[in-house]
Amino acid sequence: MSHPSDAIPERALPTNRTGMRPQENVLLAAIRLSGPSRLVVKSSQVATEVRLGGETVTECLRFFGTVGLLDGARGRYSASAAGLAWAEVRPEDHTRGRLLLHGLFKDHWSAQAARAALADGPVEGEALAQYLQQGLSSNPRRGMYLIEWLVEALVLHRDRFGRVHAPTDENLPGASMPSPRPPTDGNLILGMNVQRLHSLPTTQLVALLGTYTDMLGIDADAP
Repeated sequence: MSHPSDAIPERALPTNRTGMRPQENVLLAAIRLSGPSRLVVKSSQVATEVRLGGETVTECLRFFGTVGLLDGARGRYSASAAGLAWAEVRPEDHTRGRLLLHGLFKDHWSAQAARAALADGPVEGEALAQYLQQGLSSNPRRGMYLIEWLVEALVLHRDRFGRVHAPTDENLPGASMPSPRPPTDGNLILGMNVQRLHSLPTTQLVALLGTYTDMLGIDADAP
């Protein structure tokens, strides 16, 4: 694997001080405090809201700022349009929330670096994490959390052996994939139950969601 480009601006990693769910709670709290008016909020305000340390929250907000979920820098952030859209759907519709994240992460520096690293095939998660965090941090947890966010955003896929894959267009489903249809009752999402959706390979889920949002006229990349 070649070294990720140092020329890419605003490279940042998730914090290593807390897990994925608390990181997500930090983001939701920041967007809630900023609100539809997109007020500027300080890291200290968010830290008080979520009852986490200031440095932990600052590291979280900086990372989310580089993704495009927040605007701002140096401990002062406001919700972006994309962040507001994500925060609106995530609590009730995790699947659609992941699709919105995909629109943001697919061109993020980490996604570009990961795809380059995986061009020759899947690698162990620990090896990819070490590669992605070169020049940024020596803490292995930060690289692993970055992979977690890329998996959450449907950019990467991790198999049951812990290897990380980069889905390609060649893996996209053909005619055998079920056609998306609106839910017919409260137990169905995209015409399938939650268990069926969760069992789909990453590439099939991305393609299905993309078709569904096209049908509804939703633009996942809209500002």
